[in-house]
Amino acid sequence: MIQADQPTCFPSDLRVAVSSREDGTMLNRSLADRHAPEVQQNREVFCNAAGIEYASVVYQLISYGPELPYNHIVKVDEPNTRGVIADVLYTEQSGVGLFLPVADCVATVLYDPVLKHLALAHLGRHATLADTMVTVVNYMQTRGSKASDIIVWMAPSVKQQSYRMEYFDNANDPKWQPFCEQRDGGYYLDLQGYNQARAVECGVPAANIAVSPVDTATDMHYFSHSQGDHNGRFAVVATIRS
Repeated sequence: MIQADQPTCFPSDLRVAVSSREDGTMLNRSLADRHAPEVQQNREVFCNAAGIEYASVVYQLISYGPELPYNHIVKVDEPNTRGVIADVLYTEQSGVGLFLPVADCVATVLYDPVLKHLALAHLGRHATLADTMVTVVNYMQTRGSKASDIIVWMAPSVKQQSYRMEYFDNANDPKWQPFCEQRDGGYYLDLQGYNQARAVECGVPAANIAVSPVDTATDMHYFSHSQGDHNGRFAVVATIRS
């Protein structure tokens, strides 16, 4: 873990950590077994360094398909290291960690320190287009949270200057125009800015939102799918302390 890249916006009753390339890959997509022993060991060592027992976490599986809406929230109450398919994991249980491997996408932690409700969202391009940030903030409110209490942290992820699309169907959408720059024959997307704006629209104070300055496409300490790391992943883990 790189100490300077760890979040500082959460109270002491929430433990959140992000791994780096030096911790080893947290998922090797070249292997048929996503829980291969060498990968499992990397996860365990990383979690131990973060003060979290890996056996206590829920492993978040990201799966794409025509039947999936990209904003699927799963409430979890007990550990499951084999994995749960979800775009967002949510828990109200202290001691149950949420574990998400990523490589460019915006791993986002949302925490209500009043009720001690926790969510971990995978906000890649598809989930961002599906306004998953809005879905999870609204969901937390149905569970009793006030949007004004929610604290948000966006982990190291690909930044607008590095995230180029050949085409973008939403370029003329008024919601996207401030976060979509057209140049060099392509479109550059600000996923962090777009999601931050949606959270603020839902009532989360801008002062409660922290965005990591790390660009995974240019910082060699992090795996980056856009830069050719198709198999490696770093991870974000979060747990409510007892």
